[in-house]
Amino acid sequence: MAALILKRGLDIEPILHGGGQERDIRSGTFNAPSILAFAAAATESAAQFKERSVVVRKLKQSLIEVVNKNVSDAWVNGDQANSLPGIVSITFPRSDSEGLLLLLDSEGIACSTGSACSAGVQRPSHVLLAMGLSEDETTSTLRFSLSHSNTIAEIEKLGAVIASVVERSRAASGKK
Repeated sequence: MAALILKRGLDIEPILHGGGQERDIRSGTFNAPSILAFAAAATESAAQFKERSVVVRKLKQSLIEVVNKNVSDAWVNGDQANSLPGIVSITFPRSDSEGLLLLLDSEGIACSTGSACSAGVQRPSHVLLAMGLSEDETTSTLRFSLSHSNTIAEIEKLGAVIASVVERSRAASGKK
């Protein structure tokens, strides 16, 4: 179930044609139980949004502090004051992001080398390049995504392994 909010007057072509419900945008009988469930979930999510954002920002700040404490030359990409609360991009110079990803995964830590829409793409991130990173730096960058269900213990686990993982990646990468 999803919601699509459209400005009146837009000329939208429906995927399914038929009964003309929803101003000729959607055809078919309404799925009332799913609509009610979606409304309840959206209401609950909106009510908890601010509280959860505070929790996630604190986790993000802890993650940044743990990385900075353990990998002195790592840096955070982007303007953190105006960034999404649950996403942090960190560059680990002279390391290989794919190697880091595998090493962290073997420690039970999930992260990524970029956004889901760029998964499997073997070229430098156009976003990181636009932010001023070199091609080499983009291939030394990881993206950590957090939610309200993450814990400080998970951040501490990252802190316990990040220095050795980066050291191992640097040794294997051959980057200077």
